[in-house]
Amino acid sequence: MSSRDARSGWTVVLGSALLVIGCGGGMERARSAEDLSAALITVDDLVGDWEVNLGPDDAAMDESGVVPEEARPLLPSIELCEEASEESRSAVESLRVLAFRQLDLTVDDPIEVPFDREGHIVFVQEFLHSTDEESLDATFDAVAAGVRACLGDLPAGEEGPGTAEEVDAPQVGDERVAVLMLIEEAGGWAEWRVHQTLVRDGATLLSFVVVDIRAGEGVEPYFTDAEIDTMVETTAERL
Repeated sequence: MSSRDARSGWTVVLGSALLVIGCGGGMERARSAEDLSAALITVDDLVGDWEVNLGPDDAAMDESGVVPEEARPLLPSIELCEEASEESRSAVESLRVLAFRQLDLTVDDPIEVPFDREGHIVFVQEFLHSTDEESLDATFDAVAAGVRACLGDLPAGEEGPGTAEEVDAPQVGDERVAVLMLIEEAGGWAEWRVHQTLVRDGATLLSFVVVDIRAGEGVEPYFTDAEIDTMVETTAERL
């Protein structure tokens, strides 16, 4: 996806996988979409000047964050590489996002597409899924295994090439895994830093994705690792 689409749409080119994360506690039953939507982050939960992005006009996304059936195909999709097992692929296909929110950050040095070649575009995406805890436990293990199978070099596609490496995740939930993807923008003028955290806890899966598109010589990543960890912890605490 080119940076000109980053703030108006939802699709993120993730190369190896889109991670999905969750928090809760105890043996739990599946939660409703309405219950999950109430746990989504708001513009007041994160430091900075954020605004809700409801996506393309035809997405019909409700401000509550509940995902209507007609909007679900427009959400970013989970992609696993060829090295992932069939079990992992089946686990990914079983996931159904019930609540979603994207927040866009107002930055001091925005990239003004299509001709600007310096600055940042920053946004976060949160995905929530729920099913009974026993099933979700097995699903998480399979998805996490698929994610780890896809670490390393990412081939060039619509964007790229890039790399994916596992990074430390804050101690939230029952199980967690985090991946940092560095993906070259088409034409090589910018870099996508896609930081994804996958956590399982109880009957809830939550995916928190931080996207920083940065361009220009000497332009540093917008967030530090510690700041991203704080964002993940804040998001998980709402569950």
